[in-house]
Amino acid sequence: MTVNTYDVTADLTPEGRAEWDLMVAGEVYQDSHPEIEHKRVEAKKLFRAYNALDYDQETERRAIMEQLFASVGDDVFIEPNFRCEMGRNISIGSHAYINFDCVMLDNAPITIGDYVWIAPMVGLFATNHALDFEERKNGACQAKPIVIEDGVWLGGHVTVLGGVTIGRGSVIGAGSVVTHDIPAGVIAVGNPAHVLRPITEADKTGFCERIAARDAAR
Repeated sequence: MTVNTYDVTADLTPEGRAEWDLMVAGEVYQDSHPEIEHKRVEAKKLFRAYNALDYDQETERRAIMEQLFASVGDDVFIEPNFRCEMGRNISIGSHAYINFDCVMLDNAPITIGDYVWIAPMVGLFATNHALDFEERKNGACQAKPIVIEDGVWLGGHVTVLGGVTIGRGSVIGAGSVVTHDIPAGVIAVGNPAHVLRPITEADKTGFCERIAARDAAR
């Protein structure tokens, strides 16, 4: 696990830092503040550079991940066209795979565990605009953390909203919109997503046993 110790807020004025602190604390903040926008542009430059790299440029890809994210584990692969809001509020565990066209709006922390698989066109949207029009047009937003625990699989086109935790090993069916916490070890589907059933021993196909037997025979 590589932790980014660089203070991304070091160049903010007291006013800009106040808005940043409100943002990551889950309070209403001014999303349109020019210093918040500046941090957004910094992240865009990094993820655009990442997306432009070839697959064999592993060292360069890793260097950008370590610069962009708060922390990133070992054996993490992110397909293009990855996009994020701030980058610095994203923590990714080891052995994670993030497929094509993932979008993470990380105005609040987004925490992704080990062995998390994210299918194409998934959105993790921690932030939300104000419901009141006058507040909204003046830049009012509020962000809530997202936690994706170890071993979760998010199917294609899944949307996860702010304030949600998805429990260890659960599977979210394609096209689902997750608006509230999902417990560990279940399949959840729908809009809003609801628990369809637990994942049980009956879901095992014997794959691991077959591979172990094949390897033992070598």
